[in-house]
Formats: sequence, C-alpha cells, structure tokens
Amino acid sequence: MTIVNPLPPASTDADAPVAGHDPIQRDPIQLAIWRNRFLAGIFVLLLLAIGAIAARVVLPIMVALLFSLMLAPAVRFLTTWRMPRSLASLIVLGVAIAAGGLLLNALARPAIDWFAQAPKVIEQVAHQMHSLWRPLADASKATEKITHMTDPAPGSQTVRVIDDSPDTLFQLLAAAPAIIASVGVTLLLIFVFLLHGDAVLRKIVELAPDWHAKRGVVVATRDAQRELSRYVLTISLINAALGLVTAVALWWLHIPDALLWGGMVGIFNFAPYVGPLITVVALTVVGLTAEHTLPLGLAPPAVFLVLHLTESFIITPWLAGRRLALDPVMIFLSLMVFGWMWGVPGLLIAVPLLTCFNIIASRVPAWAPLAKLLGA
Repeated sequence: MTIVNPLPPASTDADAPVAGHDPIQRDPIQLAIWRNRFLAGIFVLLLLAIGAIAARVVLPIMVALLFSLMLAPAVRFLTTWRMPRSLASLIVLGVAIAAGGLLLNALARPAIDWFAQAPKVIEQVAHQMHSLWRPLADASKATEKITHMTDPAPGSQTVRVIDDSPDTLFQLLAAAPAIIASVGVTLLLIFVFLLHGDAVLRKIVELAPDWHAKRGVVVATRDAQRELSRYVLTISLINAALGLVTAVALWWLHIPDALLWGGMVGIFNFAPYVGPLITVVALTVVGLTAEHTLPLGLAPPAVFLVLHLTESFIITPWLAGRRLALDPVMIFLSLMVFGWMWGVPGLLIAVPLLTCFNIIASRVPAWAPLAKLLGA
C-alpha cells in the first residue's frame, strides 16, 4: 500500500519570497507611479497650451497673483489695527497705483522721445562704427561706387517708394485701449485677491478630511504665502535699488535720460540672463551716441555689469537666501516657455512664477521630486 503525504514539501529559504521584492506586488505599483507621472506631464502640457491660447485671460490672473502676494503683508499689517479688510486692501492698492503712476509719469516722456529719435540714434551709431573700424568704411565706399555705376541715366524716370506704415507713436496710441483694459482688469483682480484671499483659504481648509489635515493645510499655506510674499517683495526692492543706483551712475557719466535707463534696468532685471543682456546692448548704444570716443562710450555698460554682478552674486543671495535658488537650466526653459506664451510680460514674470512653484512643491510631500528638479 502506498502512503501519500498530504502535506506539501517544506519550502527552503532560497524559495521563500523576499519581503518587498515580490514581482507580483511590485509591478502594479511601478506601473501606477509611471502612469501618474505620464498623466501629470500631459496635464502640464495642456495647461501650457491653454495659457498660450488664452493669454489675454491667463496673463492678467498670473500678474495679479504675484502682485497680491507682494501686497498681502501690508494688508495683513493694517488688519491687525482692526481696520476692515476691504478698506485695508483699497488703501494698499491705492498707494501701489500712486507709486506706479508717478514712476510711469517720470519715464513715459523720455521713453517716447527716445523712440521718436531711434532712427537717428541708430544712424549715428552706425556712423561711429564706420569711423572706428576702417575696413567697414572701405567696404561702404566700394558699395557706393557700385551703386553709382548702377544708377539710371539722367533722363530716365525714377520711382519713389513712399512708406505709409504708421510710426511708433501711432501704433502705441492704437494699442492704448487694449492696454488700459488689461491694466484695469489686472488691478480689479489684485483687489479681489487681497480682499478674499483668506476666504478661499478657509474653503480649502473645510475640504480637508480631518483635523490634522486641516491644520497641515493652514500651516503649509501660511508658510508658503509668507515665503512667496517675502521673496517677491525682496526681489522687487533689490531690482528697484539696482535701477536707482544705475540711474545715479549714468547721471554721473552725463548720460541723458538716466532715470529712464535706470527704470529699464529695474524692470528687465526680473528676467535673468535675457534682461541684463538687453540692458547691456541698450546702454552700449546710448553710450556710443552720447560720447565721441570708444572708451567713454563703453563706460555705461561696464558700470552696469559691475553693479549687476555685485547684485547677482552678493546682494541677492544674502537677502533672498540660497534656499530659494533655482536651477539655471530650469530658468532658461521657463524664460523660453513663458516668453513664447506671453512675450515680454512672460519674460518678466517667468522666474517669480518658477520660484512660486518651487516653494509650493517644497511644501507638498507628493511634489518633492518637482522641488528637487527646480531647486539649484
């Protein structure tokens, strides 16, 4: 009679599954992670496409969010004195509009005059370049001889082409209604964000499932808002100080409209790499037209480069902190993407928006890889 053993053979240690390495349990988890990342990438691309298509709607919202974050500490300070939030928001926004209006009034007239004289300035710079480099002047003379050889006979008829394209001032006046409407919508959004920011936070807290989640949302949101407002305000003050110091230096060098170029420095400094490069080119043109020698003509861009390098490597890391530093590759990509989407305003708000994403990602545990990617 054959005896059958009902018990299965004892498993050896080599056959026992290792905890955490079961392929049946591991593969679905990895697939779910990669699937979520893939969907997140598609979602980001859709957001970028919507932002590019609906630029007239999305851009004022983004600008209003940045300005509301910058002005939120002042509103919160006034509310501590038992002032109604609506009145505090109105006062802070009114002061900001008055300061911006004074600055715009000081820069508008020199900017319009300079744009009107731009063709003469370019011609003067070209003339100086010809006088500085003799080969260019010789090539110009050769070109003139060829032109005289190809001139029509005295009795032939000449055709004159009249340029009917509108000048720069007319184009600015034609675009003024759209610009005024966009600025008005942005100011209204800033007021709404300042007035109802805490109400939106309370609604988000109410959606949390339990008390610990509610407390986490409040703490993370408050910390992120405080860091964002401090960063935006600090960078704005640094850029304003850089523009003011540059204007004083240009005034000392007897450069006309020094306040205009100082204002341009402060505004363009919000776009790293691209803004200072444009500023160097503009100051080179201004210096060559204001001075008659090459060393004196290159003095304005040289002074700006010294001030800019001091601000970039000493002042900004000391005041803004290295913890909020961004990866240079991510900065270039953000400038390209937002500049393509929204033009010059996109270039100016690209880095502040990227910093906002970095701060928020550092506060959300699930977004830790994004914070690591964006950080320096």
